[in-house]
Amino acid sequence: MQSQKIDSYIGFAVRSGDVIYGLDSFPAAKGKIKLILYDAQTGGAAIRKLKTFCERENLTAIRCKGGYISHAVHKDNVKLIAVTSESLAKAILQSDELGIITEVESE
Repeated sequence: MQSQKIDSYIGFAVRSGDVIYGLDSFPAAKGKIKLILYDAQTGGAAIRKLKTFCERENLTAIRCKGGYISHAVHKDNVKLIAVTSESLAKAILQSDELGIITEVESE
């Protein structure tokens, strides 16, 4: 049930144009980004670049279970998205308190 709710929030963000796809598009939207979601299968170089961006912009990125993002946005090979709607970002975070989409990173 919770997973369907999160899928709906992401779907709302996509339909309303509040999603930015891909890490290379993030700098152009700085200041607008409220939440970043990235796939567990994202490559190491992209993760390093993402962490640098997040530190510079004071943002948090959430690691999602492998394949979840491309499933949620209905597009193949999408591994990173940014949500620009504050209300949808909060709704996604609150709905994921049980860890439905997130995956704990191993040190």
